This record gives sequence, C-alpha cells and structure tokens, in this order.
Amino acid sequence: MPLEAFAEIEIPRAPEEVFDLAASCAGFPRFLLRLGPIPAVVRAELVDAAEPKAGGRRRIELGDGSMMEEEILAYDRPARHRYRWTKPPAPPFSWLVRSAEGDWTFTPTPGGTRVAWRYRFESPSRVAELLARPVAALFGRWMRQGLANLRAILVA
Repeated sequence: MPLEAFAEIEIPRAPEEVFDLAASCAGFPRFLLRLGPIPAVVRAELVDAAEPKAGGRRRIELGDGSMMEEEILAYDRPARHRYRWTKPPAPPFSWLVRSAEGDWTFTPTPGGTRVAWRYRFESPSRVAELLARPVAALFGRWMRQGLANLRAILVA
C-alpha cells in the first residue's frame, strides 16, 4: 500500500512565475531547506538535457552529502511537473522507501496560483511501510515548509 504526503498553498503570482521557480533546478536549493533529519537540496542539475522535459533526468545533491536521481515524467509549463526517483536517497530512508513519485500542479485562482504537491511512496514491505508512516508525515511537513519558502521568495 503506498504512503502519501500532500501540501498546498496559494501564491499571489501568475502560474508561469510560480512554475518557473518551483520546477527549476536553480530554484530547489532556494526553497527546499532542511527540516529535522530531512536534508536540504543543495544542488540540482539536469543530467542529459539542456532543458527540463519529460524523459529527462536530474541529479539532486542533498545537504547530508548523498545524491539522488530523478526522471522527469511531465513538464507541462505552467500546469504540471511530475517526476519519480530512479535512485532514492541514502539509508536509512531508502530502507523504508523503495520508490517515490512527486507531482506538482499549478492552478490559476482569482488571487494567483494554487500549488498542490503530492508525493507517493512505495515501501519494500509491510513492516517497512509501518515504520515509514511517521517519516512520510515528517516529509509532508518538509513539503509544507518548502511551499511556504517558495511563497516567501515570490512575494518578497
């Protein structure tokens, strides 16, 4: 059974402006900061393309020195950004989570843009899933913090 984490926020900016920062490699280190044992994203780069696109890959360097890789599944400016882990973070998190998929949607509202960010995690076993539940809850707080940081950057 997959675990999920969800966060959303409204940002008083146009969807294109919000998407451009939220889905950019340069933007991740600015708003995806450390929260407790969840490390910050310190660097993100495209591995095999000059521009982000479906089928492209990203390498993510985390504040604890570990690396992850992601495959971009959708990059539809300014509406959706979806990706999955092809190389998960370092243990102990990787012992609890076999794979994960992130999905961002950007919806125009009268006040700007509603950003919804959902993560779906797959655990390798039922025991790992039970142990991962509090980690997924903490990950949801990290996501909410990230969206609040994103909003603060865009409305500063």
